[in-house]
Amino acid sequence: MIIEYPEYFERFRCIGGACPDTCCAGWEVDVDPDSAEYYKSVKGEFGDRLRKHICEENGECYFPLAEKRRCPFLNDKNLCDIYSNIGEESLCQTCTEYPRYFMDIGNYEQMDMSLSCMELGRIFYTETDKIDYIRSENDVDGDALSPDDQETLIEVLALRNQCIAIMQEDSESSLNKMEKVRGLISEAQGEEPEEKDNSRNFLKEDYSDLTGLLESMDSISDEWSEKLGFYKKIAGSQTELAKLEAFTSENKEALDLWMSKTAVYFIFRYLIDTCIDGDIETELCLIHRSLKLIFFMLFAEWISKGSVNVSDMIYVSHLYSKQVEHDDSNVAKIKNLC
Repeated sequence: MIIEYPEYFERFRCIGGACPDTCCAGWEVDVDPDSAEYYKSVKGEFGDRLRKHICEENGECYFPLAEKRRCPFLNDKNLCDIYSNIGEESLCQTCTEYPRYFMDIGNYEQMDMSLSCMELGRIFYTETDKIDYIRSENDVDGDALSPDDQETLIEVLALRNQCIAIMQEDSESSLNKMEKVRGLISEAQGEEPEEKDNSRNFLKEDYSDLTGLLESMDSISDEWSEKLGFYKKIAGSQTELAKLEAFTSENKEALDLWMSKTAVYFIFRYLIDTCIDGDIETELCLIHRSLKLIFFMLFAEWISKGSVNVSDMIYVSHLYSKQVEHDDSNVAKIKNLC
């Protein structure tokens, strides 16, 4: 199997309780069958505690959230009691893999990490210039693909790599580079870029439309609900929106860098979904909406604080990713072209 991943994948190390936003809160923790079986066999007081908190629904096990939407095994030092009591090797698959994700199609596996993790965001935005991707091979055989599906995979990966190369050029603004990406995708579809752009309704959405899309999702935390209320207020105020030009002008160089990098993240992560969705427009819609929303969320931080820096970019990308990317139904809403 061919494996591909960004070079920062190998540099990431979890910082545990030092993380400014623990990954052990906000989400129910899915427990894989092997881990569930093991937890049910652990003896003693801690074994009783494990069994008390495992819930099973439709044949799948999970740890439901406790007070303040925290994992029941997250202690007051933001450390994991499972790790402390029975060892790192006893963590379930969800906890072992996060923030990593894996996407297999045929004999190809794509690996990446989620910006919902703030330590990954720090590495991504402050320790990487242009992102390099590493390819390797192992002896594992992937699922067989039909000749047509294999050809589609090859074409999608080649197009993805071209789009990433465009977004990592130094000479132009992030907006101009995204226009080139849209043009490249239109060309791959055999259409003129201008003709295709006129039919892409998601390019015409305003911030009120986009924040309304976020409002249609279940909130993951009180923090998100408060932020979303602030975003809706700004999106509905022409006085506040009139400040966008000043925000963009004041932060132009940083915005071009941050938004170009963020585009690379979404392009690498989602263009491959074309092989499953069957329509690259859904992926382009997700990339465009995600970039525009993260830009707007950063603008909201600027409105609130009077300035922004890379820490704010790390924060809003994390907040968006945490709310959207870890729920398939939310991802589907962002992809929805209707």
